[in-house]
Amino acid sequence: MKSKEKKRSANQSVRKKTSLQHENAAGNEWILGALAVVFITTLLIYFNATKFHFLFSWDDNIYITTNNDIRMLYWENIKSFFTKFYMANYQPVTMLFYAIEYKIGAGKASVFHFTSILMHILNTSLVFVLIRKISPASLFTALITAACFAVHPMHVESVAWVSEQKDMLYSFFFLLSLVMYTNYLKSGSFRYLGYTAVFFVLSCLSKSAAVVLPLVMLLFDYYLNRKFHWRMLLEKVPFFMVSLVFGIIAIVSQNSAIQDMAPSMNISEHVAIVSFSFISYLFKALIPVNLSAIYPYPPELGQLLPAVYYLAILCVGLVVLFAWYSRKWGKEVLFGFLFFVITIILVLQIIPAGAATMADRYTYIPYIGIFYIFGRLFDHLYMQVKSTHKTYLLVAFSFVFLFFSSAAYSRVKIWENDETVFSDVINKYPFCGKACFLRGSYDVMYYADVLYAGDGLKKAQYLKAAIGDFENAAKYALMPMDKARSYYNLGYAKFALNDFQGAARDYSESIRIDSLYGNAFINRGNCYRDYYANVLYASDSINRKTYLRKSASDYEKALTLKISREEKVTAYSNLGAAKNDLGDYVGAITNLNEAIIIDDKYVNAYNNRGAALYMLKKYDDALADFIKIIELNPQFPNAVKNRDLVLSSITNSRK
Repeated sequence: MKSKEKKRSANQSVRKKTSLQHENAAGNEWILGALAVVFITTLLIYFNATKFHFLFSWDDNIYITTNNDIRMLYWENIKSFFTKFYMANYQPVTMLFYAIEYKIGAGKASVFHFTSILMHILNTSLVFVLIRKISPASLFTALITAACFAVHPMHVESVAWVSEQKDMLYSFFFLLSLVMYTNYLKSGSFRYLGYTAVFFVLSCLSKSAAVVLPLVMLLFDYYLNRKFHWRMLLEKVPFFMVSLVFGIIAIVSQNSAIQDMAPSMNISEHVAIVSFSFISYLFKALIPVNLSAIYPYPPELGQLLPAVYYLAILCVGLVVLFAWYSRKWGKEVLFGFLFFVITIILVLQIIPAGAATMADRYTYIPYIGIFYIFGRLFDHLYMQVKSTHKTYLLVAFSFVFLFFSSAAYSRVKIWENDETVFSDVINKYPFCGKACFLRGSYDVMYYADVLYAGDGLKKAQYLKAAIGDFENAAKYALMPMDKARSYYNLGYAKFALNDFQGAARDYSESIRIDSLYGNAFINRGNCYRDYYANVLYASDSINRKTYLRKSASDYEKALTLKISREEKVTAYSNLGAAKNDLGDYVGAITNLNEAIIIDDKYVNAYNNRGAALYMLKKYDDALADFIKIIELNPQFPNAVKNRDLVLSSITNSRK
């Protein structure tokens, strides 16, 4: 009897195994179709981004449009990627990638955007492969994790904003590294551990956020039931050493971004804001509403914050307790939660930096852990319910997928240009000073100075709109540097509208707040010289000289401060012009020589020096300067006239 029962049991086992093989084969065919739907949907969501511009005033200009380093793929350029910081970050692989894209597309924004879309689809594939490897028994878990990763609205910022290609690039190598590590855990082959290390280094060279990978590797050891052994820790030592090196580099690079430090907070405010951000990330994973390119600090800082911030502290405690308690049901929830925590911990503002409390782009990798929990929960429910109810679950997930896709499609439109991005932020957070500042800057730098430079009415319209934004930026600024920059831009816009007195007041206010703002001194000096001295008091010799001396003093002060090469050239040249007006031609020539030493193509310096030389009756030297001007810029005002005047003087002097 026992032998018959064993035989019957063996036959049932064989039949069950065969049935599962057929089911898996059918599932594999089905999953390819499902993945195709995910990829096509992702392409449709983001394709409109290929028509978008670079952002004019937010990072894209520094990374791409004004970055001469990426315009050529010469050894010197490539060397600079590995020896320079860009936007206070060390990311040489990302910069090299930008250079390759620039070369392929001749700098067209459409090429960069299309590359971002392809990278996101590729990363979605890697997410599917990774989850399939750590959870091979469930196709649904891998599919749902990858699908949510592909279409979640919180990921739009990383894909639609060219400056955030570093997110996708570091994620690509990060995910490849984890895939190789799972291969190592299953095969024991050190070849895969070597691949893990190579991809890890490439990920760190793309963005410093990758330094958390060794902790994720330990988490994978735990989840995949790896038996604890000293070798498990020893093999991680090189990875932690790499993390340490890149962590130090990141700290050094961030030292150059002190101006972006967060506002002052007491301990209770800090804990409440970090907790609120943490809970907000979790909430938006489920219900992605009220998304924003900037999430500003609450205007109540320094007072009593809204109750929801303090309530968030309690919520964090409850979430942590739930994750720990979930071990009774298995490792899945704790694994997904810890993956989220480990990969987002560095950007939770535990060490405050920047003008925002959180950012959508920070969720690009961390949300994989949350989506994994979604997938495992769906898979568990699917296995538990009756066959007649399984369809309802599939329909429910389809609605979630469509909801995320629709929200992402709408969100992509926000990233068309600076105006759409920052107007969206201001609509949601009217007190966001940074968004006001950036929208105002776009109105000035693009609409007024470029698009409508020759249309006086429209130019004035955008300058006035910018003034409104800069006034709000100054009003809501939480840090002195931001307030000083806002007043500086106010002065710039008013100067362009010929409100020189208003501009001088705003530059003075900027200097009062930040006495080291060199460019504010230069521009206030311009107001004093161009308007007060040479217009308002042109016929009043006493006041004229007073304001000429004030302008010279401002230029001299700027030259004692830390200013850019271009600003230094302008300061020396304008100082020379002011001394010309004061009749100090020898002093003027000394300053103008300095400007020309720094930039031997700066036409204004040659013009001012030529004028000083002419007044000293050094006609031959003056003639050389005016001829140089014509060589550099034949359209320069009065260049030919001044040359002819000098020639006439030379002729008369020789009679």
